[in-house]
Amino acid sequence: MDLKLQTRQTQTLSQRMIQSAEILQMTAQELNTYINETALENPVMEISDSSSGGPDRESIEQQQWLNSFNEENYYLYQRQNNDDDYDFKDSWNIDTDDGETLEDYLWSQLISEELSADDTQIIHYMLESLDDRGYLTESPGDIAADLKTDEAHILKLLAQLQKLDPAGVFARNLEECLNLQLERRGLLTPVMKTLTCQCLEMIAKNQIPAIARKLRLSPAEAAGCCQIIRSLNPKPGMSFSSREQLRYIIPDVTIVKFKDHFDILLNEAMYPAIEISSYYRKMSQEPESEEVKEYLGNKLRQAEWIRQCIAQRSLTLMDVSKAILEHQEAFFSKDPNHLVPLRMTDIADRLGIHESTVSRAVSHKYLQCSWGVYPLSFFFSRSVSRSENGLNSASHGINAAAIKLALRKIIAGEDPKKPYSDRLLSEKLASQGITISRRTVAKYREEEGILDASGRKEYI
Repeated sequence: MDLKLQTRQTQTLSQRMIQSAEILQMTAQELNTYINETALENPVMEISDSSSGGPDRESIEQQQWLNSFNEENYYLYQRQNNDDDYDFKDSWNIDTDDGETLEDYLWSQLISEELSADDTQIIHYMLESLDDRGYLTESPGDIAADLKTDEAHILKLLAQLQKLDPAGVFARNLEECLNLQLERRGLLTPVMKTLTCQCLEMIAKNQIPAIARKLRLSPAEAAGCCQIIRSLNPKPGMSFSSREQLRYIIPDVTIVKFKDHFDILLNEAMYPAIEISSYYRKMSQEPESEEVKEYLGNKLRQAEWIRQCIAQRSLTLMDVSKAILEHQEAFFSKDPNHLVPLRMTDIADRLGIHESTVSRAVSHKYLQCSWGVYPLSFFFSRSVSRSENGLNSASHGINAAAIKLALRKIIAGEDPKKPYSDRLLSEKLASQGITISRRTVAKYREEEGILDASGRKEYI
C-alpha cells in the first residue's frame, strides 16, 4: 500500500457565518419577524421600538421628506392566481383606493327586485362564490346540495344573475363568459360560438389563416371575428376591488434627492433594536450554578452576535447603496433612461468584498427614489458591446433596458401586415450598432410582453 501525505486547504462555514449571511439576505420585514421570534426563546434579549438614538437635524429632515409622501407613492402588488398573462410591472401601479367591491355592485342592482328570504340567501351564497375574475367557482349542483334546494331553481337564479352588469359575470368558464358578452351585444352567431368554444388557443396565437380554413371564411372575415372576440373582457370582475388584502412593497433603502446632494436612508424603523437585559447580565456574573452560567453565557453570546450581524447588515447595505448611487448617479439625477451597465463584481471590487456578499445584500430588497420603487437588482445589468464605425468596443456598452427600448421603437415602426421576424429585428438592431443574437432578441421581446411576428400580424 502506497501512503502519501498531502496538504489541502478547505473552507468550513461555521454556524455563526451561516447566520450572518442569512441576516444579510433578509429584508427589513423578514428581519423584524426574525428578531421577534428569537426574542421569544432568548430571555436576555429585550427589544425596543426604535433602532436609533436621538435624532439629529439631518435625520429629522429625511424623515419629514419621507412623511411628505402619501400612499400613492407606495407601489402595491397583488398576486393573481391562475393568471399566466399577469404583468407584475403594471401591478406596481395599482390604485390604492379601496373602491366598491364586485359583490356590492352586483347586489345594488338587485335592490329593487322582490326576492324571497330563500332566494336572498341563495344569491348571497352565489355572490360570495365569485372569484376576482367574476367567475362562479361553485357548480349549481354543489350550491343546491349545500343549501338543500332544487338544482333547477339554482340554474334559474343563475340565468337571472348572468344578466347583471358587467357582462360576463357569473360565468363558469372563459367560453361562457365570452358568450354572455356576445349575447348581450347580439353577436352570438354560430360562427362566433364556434370560435369561443373551439378556437381560443388559435386566436391567442393569431393563427388567422388556420381559423379561416377551419370555419371556411375569408382571412378578412376571420380576422374581423377574432378582433371582436379580442375586444371582450375575459375577466369582468377585475376592475373592482379585490377581497384579498393588498400588500405594500416597503423599500429597504430610500435615496433622497436634495438640491445639491443625495442622502441615503435605511429603513431601520421596520425592525426593533436589540438590548441586553441588565438583570440577566448581572445574573450571569453571579450565577447560582454552572448550568445557569453556561445557559446564560450561550444566550448572551447569541444576542450579541445577532446585534453584530444586524449592524454589519446595515453597514453593508449602506455601502452597496452608496456604490450604486455613485455608478448610477445619472439615473437618480436625470431620468430612468440613463441607467448604465453595472455588474455585482464591480461593486464587490470597489468595496473589497465577495460578489456573493453583494448578491445577498440586494436580494429581494427594494429601493425608493424620485422615480418610484425598484428592486435593488434592477440597477445591475450586463453590458452589450456596441459597434461604432464597424468596430465592437466594450467602451461603448449598452445595457438590456436600452436594448429593449430600441427594440420597442423598431417594432412600433414596422408594417403591421408584414411584421419583422426575430432575425430581422436582430439585423435592425445591428444596423444601430447593437449586436445581439436572434435568441437574445426573442428573450427580450418575451420579457417585454411582445408577441412574435405571427402574433403581431394584422390581416385587415
